[in-house]
Amino acid sequence: MDQIELVAADSPALLLELSALAHVIWHQHYTPIIGEAQVKYMLNCGYSEPALNKQRAAGTRFTLARRGERSVAFAAVSPDAADADIAWLDKLYVHVEARNLRVGRRLVERAASQAREFGATILRLRVNRHNAESITAYQRIGFAIECEDVKDIGNGFVMDDYVMAMPVERLAPAD
Repeated sequence: MDQIELVAADSPALLLELSALAHVIWHQHYTPIIGEAQVKYMLNCGYSEPALNKQRAAGTRFTLARRGERSVAFAAVSPDAADADIAWLDKLYVHVEARNLRVGRRLVERAASQAREFGATILRLRVNRHNAESITAYQRIGFAIECEDVKDIGNGFVMDDYVMAMPVERLAPAD
């Protein structure tokens, strides 16, 4: 098995690679949960080149996980605009071929380290309430459900999520 390497997705080329990977993972994983139409809408809103560049300009840090020459997962963490104690794990997606290789945990560890750099003490995320596999994985890492959150995202779609949180000190610094 090739070793997993975490790299900052801090260039236009790497963000495009991240976008392409998002399209593959979202269609595989989320179509059964939220349907094809909402997947397409959310990919367009959050993973287009302009959307990713806007997120990066606002302080979001993106990380790609590579297995050999292939990107197999990614994460994004950003500071909360209203509360300096909070950072958000905005994205964490792992391709099916890389699941159960601890890639997700390594990406969360990296996100916790980045959250500490922001000065945050709590790492939060949103996860679809019907995404049982991911909820279980987050709980194994140390996240706990804080509340339910249903949010209108436009075009007739809603996000039906749990907000989960974990103290960033719970995880040791990533590599």
